[in-house]
Amino acid sequence: MMHSGERILTTHVGSLPRPRELLAFLEAREMGGDFDQAAFEKRLAAAVRDVVAKQVAAGIDSVCDGEQSKISYTFYVRHRLSGIGTFQGSELDKPPQTAAHRDILDHPDFAERLHQMRGGRSWFARAVVPCCIGPVTYHDRRPLDTDIQNLKEASAAAKPMEAFMNASSPGVLTKFVPDTYYKNEDAYVEALAEALKTEYEAIANAGFILQIDAPDLGSARHNQYQHLSDDEFLRIADRNIAALNHATANIAPDRMRIHIC
Repeated sequence: MMHSGERILTTHVGSLPRPRELLAFLEAREMGGDFDQAAFEKRLAAAVRDVVAKQVAAGIDSVCDGEQSKISYTFYVRHRLSGIGTFQGSELDKPPQTAAHRDILDHPDFAERLHQMRGGRSWFARAVVPCCIGPVTYHDRRPLDTDIQNLKEASAAAKPMEAFMNASSPGVLTKFVPDTYYKNEDAYVEALAEALKTEYEAIANAGFILQIDAPDLGSARHNQYQHLSDDEFLRIADRNIAALNHATANIAPDRMRIHIC
């Protein structure tokens, strides 16, 4: 996947800047504002064509759509999965089911600067935060199919060596899309894995490399699960890996990659 006969291929992690006009559409959609769906889709397709062409021009071999259709790499699932509702982040003093990052707590001066850089309020205090409020299934494939079609057309025009598409891991969603329905994290992860199986397989079947974004296997140790012992965290990691193995059981290993941070 990541090598040719002559050299190691170049790639990147996925998210790239959204054009200002597209970002306005995305923000309106997330906040429940009025926007022109047809105009949004037209601007989105153009943004994907442009960002893929720029990657190829820059010498990137394995390109993606820059996640142009997504407000974030996790919140996007509320437009695709059933059982995902929202509540206003202004109700929260900090992100749900987590705490300040342990490494940041060691440097209160930096923590204060970070707080001020964000306007004195957390990002969650300005956003509509998704949360699980009912049974999770893959409910609406239209946004996924749009992403796939846009990347296919952009790749056909720019002709990269290969293309990948990002998707959230079940485990990372337990942090950014907190559960209020299952009341059991193991059950929630199991439901997410079964639902996301649809998305993972669609991406692979479209001919793209599936990139699963799974910081739950890395950085979650010092934020979401900082209160656990090492053995307790390893049980979480084992559970999340088992969920990924279930969700990707029908996908060839060389058609996937995983991002951990």
